Amino acid sequence: MSPSTTAVPTPSINMRQFILRYGVYVSLGVLLLLAVLLTPNLYSPQTLTVVLKQTAQLGIVAIGQTLVLLIAGLDLSVGAVIFMTSVTIARVSNGNDAMLPVAFAVSLGLAALVGLANGFLVTKRRVPPFVATLSIFILAQGAVQAYTRGVPGGFVPEALGVVNQSIGFLSIPLLLWLGLNALVAYVLYATPIGRYIYAVGSNQEAARLSGLAVDRLKMGVYVACSMLAAIAGIILTGYVGYVDRFIASGFDLDAIAAAVVGGTTFSGGRGGLLGTMAGVLLIQVLSTMALLLGLDIQAQLIIKGLVILAAVALYSLASRSD
Repeated sequence: MSPSTTAVPTPSINMRQFILRYGVYVSLGVLLLLAVLLTPNLYSPQTLTVVLKQTAQLGIVAIGQTLVLLIAGLDLSVGAVIFMTSVTIARVSNGNDAMLPVAFAVSLGLAALVGLANGFLVTKRRVPPFVATLSIFILAQGAVQAYTRGVPGGFVPEALGVVNQSIGFLSIPLLLWLGLNALVAYVLYATPIGRYIYAVGSNQEAARLSGLAVDRLKMGVYVACSMLAAIAGIILTGYVGYVDRFIASGFDLDAIAAAVVGGTTFSGGRGGLLGTMAGVLLIQVLSTMALLLGLDIQAQLIIKGLVILAAVALYSLASRSD
């Protein structure tokens, strides 16, 4: 009996799946190659160390934003949490190193309250996440401005600068970012909580009918997002060394941009931390290149906006069914 001569079909390349899975990594690789030609100073040891520190600061905020987006939410209050954290550390410690643990505890407690307020409005009052978190952002900013009477004072303890020390390219913020990614990735991919998050984001009503405590899960995610923003605020305050009302400028939108560029969708249930990490690197490298090229802030915002639009458009096209 002669062997069969039936040809084995070769798998065809699915461009949609390729874009959805690897688009951000290809984009990051292309950007890094362009940097060799346009801004070779990016690869100097000093610049790389600073870029990685700043990447870690944004990346910690982006972890929380990714979690919120996975449940089809949005958090615009993270910038206010960072600013509140900076003011709290300066006012509670007043430059006293021994008071730092108390300042950390108060900062994280206030961040948890902000997260609970966001979660309460979204789950119990059914306020759209955009409106709810924007309202809390304005409320928190107003509360801090009233408390400081428009002048964010206080002294940042010198000991807080330790959190930004580095050995070569490795710094405490970078190691903390990687550690938090590993911890949250374990929760997302190896525990029932992670499966519940994806289930709620994919179909909230089906998750509710399946017996999941959807409201409790959402509130927990918003609290986690706010507390991650507070951790980033602690690092950022130590990095800057003083309190400024513009200390958190751009962090909220950049964190959203990083998650979306990394493949996490606004509709929920799709995305992950690895893509967000690549998105954070892409956003930070792009910002650094713009600075090295001498572009003004307006040009940087235009470039970021175009990158986000291109990513959303590309992922939307790739997600469409035949």
